[in-house]
Amino acid sequence: MDDMQLWNLGTERLKVLLSGLSDGTGQELARLLILYRKAKETYAAIVAETDAMSVCGECKGQCCRNGKYRITVFDVMARIAIEKPTAADFAQKPLCPYGTDSGCLMEPGLRPADCVLFICDAIYLKLSPQAELLLAQQESLLRGYVHDASCLTGEAMGTPLLLWAAKK
Repeated sequence: MDDMQLWNLGTERLKVLLSGLSDGTGQELARLLILYRKAKETYAAIVAETDAMSVCGECKGQCCRNGKYRITVFDVMARIAIEKPTAADFAQKPLCPYGTDSGCLMEPGLRPADCVLFICDAIYLKLSPQAELLLAQQESLLRGYVHDASCLTGEAMGTPLLLWAAKK
């Protein structure tokens, strides 16, 4: 099975999973998904304050290469929950299949957590101690939401979608 087939299989299975949840579980999961998106937005905003755009512009997004395994089950679920499908182009290697040569197609709250959490050395050097502390707090929240959603659904929500689909 190729990457696009795995992608389609994984997203269809997630839709089935979401539709099969009890009302209470579905509501709790919806709450976690909102908190997850907001924590990623907060994290990205803190990083943006370091003038990350100029740093990223200089290196031309080297961290965005070969990113097909960065989007997790929970990341895709967040997009499905708000009916915002993800376009994936697995033919554009080595570029990330979820972006273009001019950058990511996703707003920060809906980007893969791995992409939001990654901080290169050049950006890290620009962070204040206070920003580092705030980022650590947001990362802890993000990881907690993934853990809680995994417990709630009985699925490993932090698993890359393509790997999760291949195991099912």
